[in-house]
Amino acid sequence: MTPQQQAGISMMSFFRIVALALIGAVLAASPSLAQVRGNKPSGPIAVTPVTPQPAADKIKQGLSVSYFFGLINNISEIPADAKGKAGPPLPHLDWNVGFKNVLTSDREDGVQAIIVGYIKLDKPGLWKFAVNSNDGVRLSIGGKKIYELPGVQPDVMSDVFEVNAPEAGWYALNILYFEKRNTSSLQLYWAPPGTADLAIVTPAALGYIE
Repeated sequence: MTPQQQAGISMMSFFRIVALALIGAVLAASPSLAQVRGNKPSGPIAVTPVTPQPAADKIKQGLSVSYFFGLINNISEIPADAKGKAGPPLPHLDWNVGFKNVLTSDREDGVQAIIVGYIKLDKPGLWKFAVNSNDGVRLSIGGKKIYELPGVQPDVMSDVFEVNAPEAGWYALNILYFEKRNTSSLQLYWAPPGTADLAIVTPAALGYIE
């Protein structure tokens, strides 16, 4: 092997080492799959129904929502203890709207939402849930934080998680959500006890009191 060939091999080895180091650095800096898919409980979460239950003549179908506006990068930046601008109630939780207005707001970008109301779990047992979101979301049911994906990302479908409802009835439902730029999605799926397939939560199972 000539000195020139040896020098060429050495140079190739050098570039290979540099390339491997760069790949390792990128992988180390990248979020893990668990981080991308969001934080969910490792097992079923026991939730508590609202006491007393909302009167049938007081509860309306849908969810109340208040908005804040501005570009943020994390769900923790939503001023949850402040009063936002009240928006038209959400009639459902099946929002996959692309570049259109976010939820019931009048804006396409920089929207933060505090969503409050109830979800009716009409039988006791293990209920399965999953969330599709773009961008960040935090879901609480029955006073327990169930799922959180806090940052900016394209549409991400969560893993399936379980909620243990001790009895049939209305349970508190709270969602923090934001969209920074471009497309937006917020979809809540469920499978009642004894049901295998997930479907969008039925609009009639959502309620709020003015």
